[in-house]
Amino acid sequence: MTTAAPSAPPQRLLLSVAEVAAELGCGRDTVYALLTAGALPSVRLGGRLRRIRRTDLNTYVDSLTPSAPAR
Repeated sequence: MTTAAPSAPPQRLLLSVAEVAAELGCGRDTVYALLTAGALPSVRLGGRLRRIRRTDLNTYVDSLTPSAPAR
């Protein structure tokens, strides 16, 4: 008898500031600074609820350039 491997839960399309901070490994203040600078777009739901689209987060990460190794 074979059992199917459990599938991973689908990735959420919209992330909170705290979730983005956790994914990037930084603090919420850093995410808010990225939003304020326009480096990371966000959408508003219901007026005050701010969310970041996963596609925008991926685009931001892809746009980062690797830093030179320290000497």
